[in-house]
Amino acid sequence: MAAPALEQQFSYLDSVFEQVCVAVQLTQAQFDDVTQKYGAIGRWLADPASLLYRYLPDIYPQGSMRLGTTIRPWRGEEFDLDIVCQLHYCDGQAPLYVYNLVDGRLRDHATYRGILQPKNRCLRINYAGSFHLDIIPACPNSGTAIKIPDRALAAWMPSNPVGYADWFFTRCQHRRLLLKAVEARVWSLPSNVPSKHKYPLQRAVQLLKRHRDSFFDGDPDAARSILLTTLAAQAYEGQESLTLALDGIVDGILAFVSASTGIPQVPNPTNARENFAAGWNTETYPQFVRYVHSVRQHLDRLMLGEGIDRMTKSLGGLVGQPLAERAVLAHARETEQLRSANSLRIEPRTGSLGTAAGIIIPRNNFYGA
Repeated sequence: MAAPALEQQFSYLDSVFEQVCVAVQLTQAQFDDVTQKYGAIGRWLADPASLLYRYLPDIYPQGSMRLGTTIRPWRGEEFDLDIVCQLHYCDGQAPLYVYNLVDGRLRDHATYRGILQPKNRCLRINYAGSFHLDIIPACPNSGTAIKIPDRALAAWMPSNPVGYADWFFTRCQHRRLLLKAVEARVWSLPSNVPSKHKYPLQRAVQLLKRHRDSFFDGDPDAARSILLTTLAAQAYEGQESLTLALDGIVDGILAFVSASTGIPQVPNPTNARENFAAGWNTETYPQFVRYVHSVRQHLDRLMLGEGIDRMTKSLGGLVGQPLAERAVLAHARETEQLRSANSLRIEPRTGSLGTAAGIIIPRNNFYGA
């Protein structure tokens, strides 16, 4: 257990990190736009008039939107949403046949036809200046696992986004029930959960992704989100403090690096045949290691408990200076609002601030000249 003085510093860092996570979330307007477009495409793919309907398509989100770890783009680039169009009763069908079924249905729509971009394992709908939506054709494999067509290889590739999400939320100390039924349906997007209600692991992943974008100047392929999410979830040990969660996760990833010989693999925890680190090579893996050490160095400086100016500079190294300054200012404003409302309390043992039980900190009534 950390000493009281450190706990107080961690409490402050937790609050500032929280403000960073609030700032990097999609805005409500962005989320509403995504929800509307996702629903429209889902209804088009699952419409009874579609040739796809005989396969009872299941439309559902995967990736960061499903996991609650989405962040805004680094420099105003488009963000993305990944969805699965899972067809049933397609055993025996060739991979390209299934891919072309979904492709053909999208091309039947006048709007989608003009903004459709076929990719190797998905069909991308480009909403100019906003975001792109990647639609992944799939067929059931076993249990929650699916297989997706790879156009270049003309072969099936394994995946398990539902199983992965279930594993991730188990690592968050929370398990979501998996509903199983075979029918045509469009699953709703997860709600736009406020950052303060997210699990520490979800927010730690957002912070890791933000530093990834800063460190690699917006190149997400330098450290894929699914790779960071998996390593973070494996290293997470249930810490309630966001600072301590991030501290333990970074140590865990560095331990993984130290124990590895050569370029390691990072198997999908729900499908050992899928290697999330397949893109690592003699150039990209050392870059990833440098990135993790960079997180460690900035976090170490933050945990020293230096003054506000130095802390803001260190936080800027982690998440970008403009965002760091906004987060520190937002925390100060929130603290002053609580103080003005006589709602700010201090926990006597640790000195941490909050609204829970403790000694009330009175308003600052200044009557000087």
